[in-house]
Amino acid sequence: MTTAPTLTDSQHAWESTFRHDDLGRPLPPKFHRLLFVNATATPSAAGAARLEAVLRRIDRRHPWGPEGLLFLVGWSPGWFERHTDRTPPVNRAVKMARWEDPAIDDFDGFLHLAGDREEIVEEIAAGLFSDSDLDVREHLQLAETRTGFVGEGLPRERLAELDIPEQSPLLLGFRSVLRGSQAPEPNITIADGPYTGGTTAHVSRIELNVAQWHARPRDEQSALLYAPTIRAAEADAFHDDAPSDYDRADRTVAEHGVIGHAQAAARARVGDVPLINRRDFATLDGGVPGTHFVSLQRELRDFNNTRAIMNGADAAARNARVGVRHRNGINAFMNVTRRATYIVPPRPLRSFPFVRGAR
Repeated sequence: MTTAPTLTDSQHAWESTFRHDDLGRPLPPKFHRLLFVNATATPSAAGAARLEAVLRRIDRRHPWGPEGLLFLVGWSPGWFERHTDRTPPVNRAVKMARWEDPAIDDFDGFLHLAGDREEIVEEIAAGLFSDSDLDVREHLQLAETRTGFVGEGLPRERLAELDIPEQSPLLLGFRSVLRGSQAPEPNITIADGPYTGGTTAHVSRIELNVAQWHARPRDEQSALLYAPTIRAAEADAFHDDAPSDYDRADRTVAEHGVIGHAQAAARARVGDVPLINRRDFATLDGGVPGTHFVSLQRELRDFNNTRAIMNGADAAARNARVGVRHRNGINAFMNVTRRATYIVPPRPLRSFPFVRGAR
């Protein structure tokens, strides 16, 4: 049993625990579980206290960080509508592009568990819904589990039939998380009101056509993922940020007839600082390659704006070879099948927040 760590009110404050590679790039935790839950009934104040006792037990069981466990708990608009007298602090998810038709989840809440030791992540996930000292089945029903991974060599190991570069931590063969490509955690933290110290989460399931993607030359992949001026060798060496010519997107699209995914999305930055902090990871759930995309931001409109701009719908006006999906970032290779939104409250409110009679 480890000594209880000193934790801040921000459940999402993970990054200070991350390791870094030789180039200073942050290394997110390797293994992830998303546990989607529903309340068995509207909990009482005593039920909220019992759930909090379990979560504190988890706090003490393993070190806070990738070598032990990182986790957070979020609650949906439906939770507030069904079990509290409060107006939901976030709106429900909606479709974000005209070509997608995702299911909109309506679970009460979710837990995101992450760490570098898969056995610890699995131990906690299983213990919450089995005969153990972490058992929460009196109050929570497990509705769905989503699993995945991110880390050098893991995509190649787990999808060996594709020619994924050995150094890639994700299925598309390139890095996603760089120091400058993430909104800093203070920027995504709610600064005032009842949820001060918390954040908001948008959670989606994205299927990826990795076979079609990896059939293309790597320089073409790099052009689509970053910008038409970026070659794969350059992208592999990025360590601080991914330069994407976003401030010259109109010019490069007109010249090359391609807009890159990062190039399109970076246009949503404010003062060259991203608005969202991505906690995404690769998945092979159901035998279908994809991404579980977890985006954290101070307000959901920050995600909505970034996602809308990322679509690159305006690029076709600059060059007729660009369509809403064709030669437009990774739009042609992704299909969003699920979406949901959550409030991730500050730690003191993480257990059944504002349940009637509790607080």
